[in-house]
Amino acid sequence: MAAGAHAQIVRQENTTLNLPASLPVASGYTTVNAIPFAGGGGMTFLNPVCTAFPNGETNRLYVAQRAGQVRVVNNLSAPNPSQAVFMDLGAYLTSMGQSLPFGDENGLLSMVFHPDYNDNGFFYLYFSITINGQLHQRLARFQAIGTPGSYNAAASADPATMTPLLTIYDEAVNHNGGDLAFGADGYLYLSLGDEGGGGDVYNNARFINKDFWGQLIRIDVDNRPENLAPNPHSQPASTSHPSAIHAGTYKVPADNPFIGFTSWHGQTIAPSTVRTEIYATGFRNPFRFTIDMPTGRLFLGDVGQLDWEEVDLVVKGGDYGWSWREGAHDFYQSATVPPRFPDNSPGTTNAKPAAGFTPIDPIFEYVSDNAAGSTIYGVSVCGGMVYRGNQLTELQGKYLFSDIFGGGGIIAALTETSPGVWTAQQIAIRPQIVDFGIDPRNGEPLLCSLQGTIYKLQRTGTTGTAPPPTLSGTGAFSSLVTLTPGTGVVPYDANVSFWSDHAIKSRWFSIPNATDTITFNATGNWSFPAGMVWIKHFDIETTRGNPATKRRLETRFLVKTATDVYGLSYKWRSDQTDADLVAESGLTEVIPSSSPSQTWRYPSRGECIMCHTAVGGHALSFNTPQLNRSRDYGAGLQNQIQALSDAGYFNTPVTGVNNLPAFAAATDTTQSLEWRVRSYLAVNCVQCHQPGGASQGTWDARFTTKTDSANLINGLLVNNDGDATNRFIVPGDAAHSMLLRRQQGAGISRMPPLGTLERDLVNEQLVSDWIASLTTRQSFAQWLAAQSPPVGGANDDPDGDGRGNLLEFLTGTDPNASSSGWSYGLMQVVGGVAQFQFTHPANRAAIIEVSSDLSAWRAWDAPGNTPQYPASDTPRTITAPPGSPDRFFRVRFEEL
Repeated sequence: MAAGAHAQIVRQENTTLNLPASLPVASGYTTVNAIPFAGGGGMTFLNPVCTAFPNGETNRLYVAQRAGQVRVVNNLSAPNPSQAVFMDLGAYLTSMGQSLPFGDENGLLSMVFHPDYNDNGFFYLYFSITINGQLHQRLARFQAIGTPGSYNAAASADPATMTPLLTIYDEAVNHNGGDLAFGADGYLYLSLGDEGGGGDVYNNARFINKDFWGQLIRIDVDNRPENLAPNPHSQPASTSHPSAIHAGTYKVPADNPFIGFTSWHGQTIAPSTVRTEIYATGFRNPFRFTIDMPTGRLFLGDVGQLDWEEVDLVVKGGDYGWSWREGAHDFYQSATVPPRFPDNSPGTTNAKPAAGFTPIDPIFEYVSDNAAGSTIYGVSVCGGMVYRGNQLTELQGKYLFSDIFGGGGIIAALTETSPGVWTAQQIAIRPQIVDFGIDPRNGEPLLCSLQGTIYKLQRTGTTGTAPPPTLSGTGAFSSLVTLTPGTGVVPYDANVSFWSDHAIKSRWFSIPNATDTITFNATGNWSFPAGMVWIKHFDIETTRGNPATKRRLETRFLVKTATDVYGLSYKWRSDQTDADLVAESGLTEVIPSSSPSQTWRYPSRGECIMCHTAVGGHALSFNTPQLNRSRDYGAGLQNQIQALSDAGYFNTPVTGVNNLPAFAAATDTTQSLEWRVRSYLAVNCVQCHQPGGASQGTWDARFTTKTDSANLINGLLVNNDGDATNRFIVPGDAAHSMLLRRQQGAGISRMPPLGTLERDLVNEQLVSDWIASLTTRQSFAQWLAAQSPPVGGANDDPDGDGRGNLLEFLTGTDPNASSSGWSYGLMQVVGGVAQFQFTHPANRAAIIEVSSDLSAWRAWDAPGNTPQYPASDTPRTITAPPGSPDRFFRVRFEEL
């Protein structure tokens, strides 16, 4: 990795690249029937309230109708799909001598499939029933008619399979809430309103120890052994259900936030009375919510009372303020609504508690009319979804929602312009949108209108410059025959390749002008100028392992814009003469003549954005530990970073290149298993798995976070797949190590989730070997605890050899034996050249530092003085001029 004496790259302008500064954007949107017929028109329903489909389904859609019927649309992709009755709950209830209220806000309100529906056939409905003349809201489980392992193909379900979980007495006909969703944790979430009547007249939403009204609850419908029985519950003696809870049908997740609470809003409460099912509290009518699966963030629309509609970002244990607040504002009693407490007269503000009330503000709120000129207004917010489709790239990551009545049915998009700062844009109009679902064919939003149609969003037009339709038109290569890059397009290599399904990759970059520069960072992300371009080309051996069958498959571009990046993909023609631009939505197809047969994914432009995140550095392989390696730019091997620095690509020259980190490939057995695994995780996972990243996992893939602080070993999981003994990594236990199971796709979705359809067997084995090795690994805390006799703290020196416990731990020596202390082998200066010999401890970084005064130390800029982590204790010799006036040396050790 030594720096060359002269630059091998001569920086040149590029004048041939023909890529737009940004992609075209929609000039507007409209809604069209999402299930059209070939001859015109499209499918309709009777008062549809939501859509749903089970995991693994791609060609059937289930539609819940308010009157109690669940319909299934078969052959969605056919020119003329058909629909049929899947289950008629309304007919069942009528046959039982009960009636289903259709007025106000009652009826069948929501539907969700169990994550393992294909194996167990379970799905859940939330609906209104009257029993002996009394109104209730019920959550119940049903089962399809079929066989385990093939329930996705079931044609119907029997209402007689109903297993009620909750039957909640309801004193009013509105504010029932009523959305259902399973989280990545496998638990079922249900939103409930404040029971209705206006102004929280039944005084529910401010309590966690009354009923379920005004809450978002989370329950375990699988009755996992580690979870808890719910607290006893009672309803008025006059009801047909003295308890809302049907015993034994569910448990309470052991980490639900209000378990064991003894006070709330400044009042003392008994823990046995707490509704431990509650996940978050203080809602008026949370009719619809969504869990954004890539991030785990829960968005909820809460319908306001008089003035303010709100969108909340819900966190576990959050209090959203109703009915002391409406949105982010004090809620005032209406003169027509009776006060809830003697000290609250109509027309006065509610008396908030003096302590214990810490409400969370909505991320967005809007008023009930457009008197102030707002384009976002209305009286009944319908919580929507985060756009994760592939056909409307400019909406990627935005939160879509609607107002059921306001402005004729406003549909809007919320954008997080910076952390915690959101702006809204009206994008379309469609009345009575009451649910946002997902199209199983393509992941696009489905907008369910109570008026009878399932809609999708469609652009009315675009503005901006379209990308070139062919690879030759991009101007990236002066010759497609030889893939010779154009002037100013520079090749580079990465230390560790992102897994790309056996593809063989080549890489280039370009800053088209000669003045813009990159801001360097030794351990973090680099900053790039707008207009910078990265090019990655993919070859594939159609007969795997036979180089003679290699052919060109795909060439991708990543372009830095003023605020973000965009990606393009070009698919090579069968005659290998050129490549054609892949559609915005991407393409999945079998590679012709591949043996074994292999399917390849050409990513959508939305998928490009999802991977090339800001927290990941946008250009994922263009950073210090990836580029810190040698390449021949025409005059022998030279460090790439030094070459780029010498050529003027950085805003300031890079110094100390010899001391920079470098990732280790899985096959580099000179480096420790742990460092190779950490390198793999940093390359393949860091774009999502780090603080501020999109993932909902709790572990940190950044190599700068120490292993014992990154929640890797015995790290708790967001989703333990129903087994409380599962962890991110369990030493010596591959079966319970979720990292390996995610790599394998063993009974759970495989990671990384995008851009790969083939298993990465080399890195699976790497992780498996690391898991097996961890039975002897000790953290510093474990090492201290294992010493006998006890040795004290990090800086203590029980054997008096001048080496504290932390140093003894890092060097693998005995803190109770002065004879075992680490020492270097040779330090000498001959002819102005310093030579330092030492044994480098396994799995530790050892950096030689120099100083002129024993106070200010810095890394010695000598070849080989790099933070590497050898697989075993390794003799090393570092040789270089010491540098005047440096005359003192020491070794600094670091753990991973």
